[in-house]
Amino acid sequence: MSRINVEKYESCVGALGNVLSWYNFALFMPFLHVISSEFFPLENAACREVLSLFAMSIGLFTRPLGAAIFGPIGDKFGRRKAISISVLLMAIPTVGIGLLPNYEKIGILSPILLILLRAMQGISLGGEYAAAMVHLVECAPSNRRGFYGSLSDAGSQVGVLISGQALVLLYAFFSQNEIYSFAWRIPFLFGIILLPFVFLIPGNAQPQNKEKPKESVFRALRMYKKEVLCTISITSFSAVGFYTLLTFLPYYLVSNDMLSLKEATTCSVYSTLVMIIFILIGGYFSDSCSRKKLMRFGIVGVTMAIYAMFLLNIRSFQGWIILQMVYGACIGVYYSGRSVFFSDAFPPHIRCTAVSLSLSLAQAIFGGMISIVMAQLTKISLFLSIIPITCVSCFALIALTVLKEKDSVTVHQGADAQN
Repeated sequence: MSRINVEKYESCVGALGNVLSWYNFALFMPFLHVISSEFFPLENAACREVLSLFAMSIGLFTRPLGAAIFGPIGDKFGRRKAISISVLLMAIPTVGIGLLPNYEKIGILSPILLILLRAMQGISLGGEYAAAMVHLVECAPSNRRGFYGSLSDAGSQVGVLISGQALVLLYAFFSQNEIYSFAWRIPFLFGIILLPFVFLIPGNAQPQNKEKPKESVFRALRMYKKEVLCTISITSFSAVGFYTLLTFLPYYLVSNDMLSLKEATTCSVYSTLVMIIFILIGGYFSDSCSRKKLMRFGIVGVTMAIYAMFLLNIRSFQGWIILQMVYGACIGVYYSGRSVFFSDAFPPHIRCTAVSLSLSLAQAIFGGMISIVMAQLTKISLFLSIIPITCVSCFALIALTVLKEKDSVTVHQGADAQN
């Protein structure tokens, strides 16, 4: 098989892995309201809300642990090995959630097991997501690194889209009572489709350096403190922006009787579809223009969209669809250039660990808390709800100014051996 065909095959496999992993991980978001009633049937609505959002967020809190485990595996033994193991790990808890008895059947053990299974999903994603991102950038042709890199984030959003569409599809076959009773489990049981994917990933991957490294990957990271801090700052924006759009907003709109569960999910599906389109378009153009400019445009656009969402009194279903589609387009532009931008910030021998830890820490700290924080802020005042996005947007814009954009192609040094 020629090198070009190998690159295409590996890119397809890497993107497919992201699709399937994010489908499994993101199922929790559209089904959060259903899961809340099944596993946290408390009379105190505020307590139920906090516990439900915490169960969702625990998958983000454990992502750094996955990065710490699978990042060094990807740097020492090859990106594919890290992807294979983490993808396999994702299938187990997803199917487990689909089979887990609810609170009425096993009592307090039910929410405890739910939280543990969600934590396992987070560990898996903490390893797979960044490994696939780095893998796609490294196996890309030198003049198409931006587009190939955008496939990682586009793939993850396709997974999110499918997970949201799963709920919409259920409404075509089941009533709302049936969905809340048992049908919600069906999409989780489909997590078993991850298992055959493990065998699609080419084997025999060797690490870049055959000699034993003089120091650990984590010690080597000390030389790149600025890059790690800047990457965390930039990712803090997408953590807040992404989980506000696809986790908090649907829950907020349904809980406040502004939209039905089906309408809120439909909004999420449309915004995600637009996001995917703009990630790919932006990824294509990022190979011929500044990735920094694309990311800056996305950051400012998302911030303005959130201002409009919480400061304007939008009550119509059509209004929410339009606004969330604009939101999706802006965050898609941001995502389009970040894969290469982050990968270029670190040398190949620590790249997988550095990118994994930076992304996972930001997602855990900012993404994991944003739904809970937003839920409390919106109860006090809608004006306060714009504070989180304002702060992280400022951090991200400053970090983009500090971190240099590398025009030279450094990724292919040792990439063949890494892959």
